[in-house]
Amino acid sequence: MAKEKTKIDGHVCCRCGSLLPTTSFYKTISDTFGGIGHLPICKTCLNDLYKKYKIQYMNPVRAIWRICMTFDLYFDERIAQSCTNNDQAVIGDYYKKLNLGQCRGKTFDTNIEEGIFERAEQATEKPDDIPPEIPAQIIDPQLVEKWGEGLQYIDYLELEKHYKYLKSANPNGDNNQEIFIIDLCYTKMQQMKAVREGRVDDYNKLTESYRKSFQQAGLKTVRDPNMTEGFLLGVNAETIEKYTPAEYYKNKALYKDYDGIGDYIDRFMLRPLRNLMHGTTDRDTEFYVKDEAESDEYSDDE
Repeated sequence: MAKEKTKIDGHVCCRCGSLLPTTSFYKTISDTFGGIGHLPICKTCLNDLYKKYKIQYMNPVRAIWRICMTFDLYFDERIAQSCTNNDQAVIGDYYKKLNLGQCRGKTFDTNIEEGIFERAEQATEKPDDIPPEIPAQIIDPQLVEKWGEGLQYIDYLELEKHYKYLKSANPNGDNNQEIFIIDLCYTKMQQMKAVREGRVDDYNKLTESYRKSFQQAGLKTVRDPNMTEGFLLGVNAETIEKYTPAEYYKNKALYKDYDGIGDYIDRFMLRPLRNLMHGTTDRDTEFYVKDEAESDEYSDDE
């Protein structure tokens, strides 16, 4: 008698390849996955995929839209916007709310019938292809503190990118140049915005303003390979101390007792102390009382 195969209550995730229980997969009413009644991707991988799309599109709502299109889920923008507070639970929250109310029983095919692609094409005809309203939670608070509130996400990216470029080309800039660098970054941001919106006259004016400010600041566009040129005294001293500290000399006798204090201590402090302790009669080489023999010797010479 043939041995009956044991039925495994689980599926293989199409992304990570792991065999997991059915509780690790979301249920679906899509005909595309009707054979298993669940999505082919596990919950963990689906959430990771959402994070990937969020970074790629710089917009959590667009990331959910991409997930829905891939796995035949109904997309509701209102629900999507209400589920973007916690990256770890976005897809789970969206799934729960999707199964409530008027969205139940709908798939992405329903979105197609409702003209979702036609609306998307109309949206992409705008000069600025990046959605103008990016939820504040995906913008780095440090960027907002540095550059100010009320800017678009792409503006923060432009500002930070140009700031790093100018700083790398001018690593030794002083405080005055730092002020110019900040102003130049704002001008560059306005330049790029004028390009995206097709405002040629504004772009030309901003370019001229940028050029004048750049020259006035005395900045460079390329880092000078000869780092010794234009070095401040403190920077130069710091570099020398880093690689050849002043307290180290190959010639150990160089500058040894340069003020003579060591010789003075040895002659007039340590020598008498040694005589006192050891009963010796060592005399100073220069200042001492001559004995009789030495006196007679000098008298004969005279």
